[in-house]
Amino acid sequence: MAVSLQINLGGLVMKNPVTVASGTFGYGAEYSDYFDVSQLGAVTVKSLSLEPRAGNKPPRIAETPAGMLNAIGLQNVGIDAYLKDKLPFLREKKCVIIANIYGSGPDSYATLAQRLEAEGGADAIEANLSCPNVHDAQNARGGKLVAQHPDQVRLYTQAIKAATKLPVYIKLSPNVTDIVEPALAAEEGGADAVSLINTLIGMVIDTETRKPVISNIVGGLSGPAIRPVALKMVWDVARAVKIPVLGMGGICTEEDAVQFLLAGARAVAIGCASFRRPDAALRVVHGLENYCRQNNISDINDIVAGVKV
Repeated sequence: MAVSLQINLGGLVMKNPVTVASGTFGYGAEYSDYFDVSQLGAVTVKSLSLEPRAGNKPPRIAETPAGMLNAIGLQNVGIDAYLKDKLPFLREKKCVIIANIYGSGPDSYATLAQRLEAEGGADAIEANLSCPNVHDAQNARGGKLVAQHPDQVRLYTQAIKAATKLPVYIKLSPNVTDIVEPALAAEEGGADAVSLINTLIGMVIDTETRKPVISNIVGGLSGPAIRPVALKMVWDVARAVKIPVLGMGGICTEEDAVQFLLAGARAVAIGCASFRRPDAALRVVHGLENYCRQNNISDINDIVAGVKV
């Protein structure tokens, strides 16, 4: 039985609905020893900023039950080094590229998007308005994130959309009272899709030293522990917006991915599962094809938002 896994994520055609979560897959080449990364629907690269970032000082990672806490702080090589040193590998492999970007204000996001389009550095833009582990102008408002202010989400989205013709996805934070509000604001601002969820804020304390385990004190919780929360938020947002949803948060297997698709996600991203098993994302691709074949589903799009409630 022939199965079509092709999807359209807000104007970006992907041969299957699987990408990777930004910050968990480097710039693609890091995983090329394990499998052909071009087999994924898209490669989402680590967050890019105008200038290189060293990130937070270590320790920056702590293991938690069914997950991990991280406060990397968006360490990255910067846009110039990405275009010069990282992009050639992805283009040589003919990967579909989603470039995650991070800036200190609407203008820097717009500049990043403009450069990526002009220099062929991406096929779509994912704007990170929701990283909890940085200390600069973006979250200087009482320590809050842009993604926690719907009016700011709308403003940033409009600025990015005005700078590029590439599809623009807005990555949202679960650290809000109602994630539907910023999702609607992103849609109103012209976003082509929304990505959710980013990590939940948490902390770990060393009972011997009585100090936080990570130097940033708090960090972002990811992994299977957050999957039920992510799934519910995807379901909430998918019913409220007309644009596609890219779902992520603790997805490890094809069964997890199917749950997100049934909840309304058009595509899914595999995150820290890749740390435990480098080929996790590719296994999900193959698993989705097998799931469709076993259930006589000829087109993966037929199960999107198919949950029965």
